[in-house]
Amino acid sequence: MNCKKARLANILISLFFALVMLVSSYFIADKDLSEKVLLILITVWLILFLYLSKESKESKRDC
Repeated sequence: MNCKKARLANILISLFFALVMLVSSYFIADKDLSEKVLLILITVWLILFLYLSKESKESKRDC
């Protein structure tokens, strides 16, 4: 994956997770469950974000 695709994927994934976090916090009434769901979403997003950032740095010569 070249760095431009990795950057675009990072932006799209970040926007998607932000939308999912907003929707989930709106629809989940239980505060404890809502916090757990948000922490899981943040963890998954962070893993994907760091992986794509690594891909972007490794293929820096393609930019």
